[in-house]
Amino acid sequence: MPQDAGIEVAAHGKSATLNELQSSLPLDLVISLARACSVRADSTLLEFAGWVRQSWDIELRIARVSSSCGGVTNSYADVSRMGIDRWLAMVAAFGQARGACIVVDAGTALTVDLVNADGDHRGGYILPGLNMMADALEQNTGIRLRDRRFSGRITPGTSTEQAVLQGALASAIALIGDSVASLSSSGARVSVYISGGGAGLIAEAMASSGEFDLNIAPELVLDGLAIACPA
Repeated sequence: MPQDAGIEVAAHGKSATLNELQSSLPLDLVISLARACSVRADSTLLEFAGWVRQSWDIELRIARVSSSCGGVTNSYADVSRMGIDRWLAMVAAFGQARGACIVVDAGTALTVDLVNADGDHRGGYILPGLNMMADALEQNTGIRLRDRRFSGRITPGTSTEQAVLQGALASAIALIGDSVASLSSSGARVSVYISGGGAGLIAEAMASSGEFDLNIAPELVLDGLAIACPA
């Protein structure tokens, strides 16, 4: 199988374990390059690297968080404390934007990172994701939500459910907006890149303002992986 086809299979596999990945790939798959990153323990990557070596006689290229990559300079004094997914997403976004950008991952957690036009990471924010914000209120107050459907429009809630969900969404949009304003203060045009399960919802809520260059980019981490571990 051509190299590009093999990468396509691996990139879009939804495997939770190495065994699931092994069983999901064609038996005649042939690859000449393998890249990986992981927020799990190093033992997971070592196991994966051993399987790649045994199966195709190639060395797995493993991406690590570094002080600089792809024109982006890391702001962390201890880069090992940053998640590799955040780092690779920033590297990819900056490469695509070719300028100042905000990188948002709207998953279980909501992360927002700022990269200026010179590629300097200006820091970021990590807070509970939209559903986790609602969960926290249910778990720590007497609020019980009968409807967990978010709306893409930010308006004051006229029920407890709406007030909670709209409050969570509004807080996320406000943070992103403030981050854009911070980078824009120097006159730079700022691009916003959003990934994660809540990307569509946040993009819908932000688009109504018309002030942002929005990009839904679900493959940012994989794009950054290719930059960090070039062929």
